[in-house]
Amino acid sequence: MDPALEITRWLAGPVARFLDADGDTPEARRAEVVEDAALPGEEVEELVLRHITRGAAWATFFGMTFALGALILLPVSLLAVRPVRDLAFDIGEWVVFFPFWMAAVHIVRALVAWYLPERRWNPRSRLWRAALLARTPEYVLAVVATGSVATWW
Repeated sequence: MDPALEITRWLAGPVARFLDADGDTPEARRAEVVEDAALPGEEVEELVLRHITRGAAWATFFGMTFALGALILLPVSLLAVRPVRDLAFDIGEWVVFFPFWMAAVHIVRALVAWYLPERRWNPRSRLWRAALLARTPEYVLAVVATGSVATWW
């Protein structure tokens, strides 16, 4: 199960509008977005398209969580006692900032893949597959970045 692909499927309509996807009908545009997010990444163009689509999905999800978090945390900050308010803000930081950092990681991966000289990109290299295709490093980076923001905040 790939959470980025599931979020892309769930938000395919808004992501298709955001990316101005090709297609005559909304269903065709949503299908193209899901297809782009599921590309294997064997070629540079596929890899860039995969990460741009996934980054747009995470950015859309970030926008939704940010708006929802603001709506929930504003009354909590005004009405709740300190321990409840602190807990709500701690949870809110993780819910809001994790999608932000996931979007940032995917956009950086797309930029690296696009500007990396093609002679350097070898899809059979373990290092490049881990850096540009593996899911574990992106989650680790997003958790570390979210934790550092939550600690600093």
